[in-house]
Amino acid sequence: MEQYLEFAKSLSKEAEEIALKYFGFNTQNIWKSDNTPLTKADTEINDLVIKRINETYPDHSIYGEEKSEIKENSKYIWVCDPIDGTMPFSNGLPIFTFSIALVDQSNGLPVLGVVNDPVMKNMYWGLKNNGAYRNGEKISVIKKDDLKNTYLITEASGKAVGFSNLPLMKALSENKCAVMRFLSFIYGGIQVANGKFIGGVFYNPYGHDVAALKVIVEEAGGKVTDLNGDERRYDQDGVGCIVSNGILHDKLLEIVQSGKL
Repeated sequence: MEQYLEFAKSLSKEAEEIALKYFGFNTQNIWKSDNTPLTKADTEINDLVIKRINETYPDHSIYGEEKSEIKENSKYIWVCDPIDGTMPFSNGLPIFTFSIALVDQSNGLPVLGVVNDPVMKNMYWGLKNNGAYRNGEKISVIKKDDLKNTYLITEASGKAVGFSNLPLMKALSENKCAVMRFLSFIYGGIQVANGKFIGGVFYNPYGHDVAALKVIVEEAGGKVTDLNGDERRYDQDGVGCIVSNGILHDKLLEIVQSGKL
């Protein structure tokens, strides 16, 4: 596992070079069929991930946001978001990350995750049963048992997975919890592990947006479930995601469930 982790960290540094090469106010993009932007950085990083994994671990599968390679009977699958935050990235805004997780296909759970913020030079990682770190310094969630004067990240409406986010927004306002939206869930979600945010609610189904967060946040002492409070697989789509410091997970779950359609 340590070898896998070092491989993922090295890969994230290569991805950083590509991201910064294209990043700026003149970044060009095209539009995908789901009305989200796509840049050369997204495709080049995704291609790099596939190339490196095939060179180093040819029996492992790859699930990337832009391109995947699924191998028959593979024990592990690498789940990657080459640029999480393509919208801000494509507008020259420094709110994006590279994310990769190694997921055990027997249960769909990640055993390690790496998130790299190229602009701030912050690399986060977590290894199952070995803690969570930022640039080598151990990190942990904030030990707070109420929502007042805290931050929470959320992205998108809940229509894709059968929830409305209106009850969540109302409850957070009433409890004086500040809501932030970066158009990059990983960018904000990693701050739960970093001890800055109390939690995050992700209404989209995609596994690549939450796989690395699952292991890093839980190794930092937090909790991650789907929007129903259940465990989910991270090598495929699921019912969104709630990321929290653990202490307030049940409270957030209750609020989210009140918006079920």
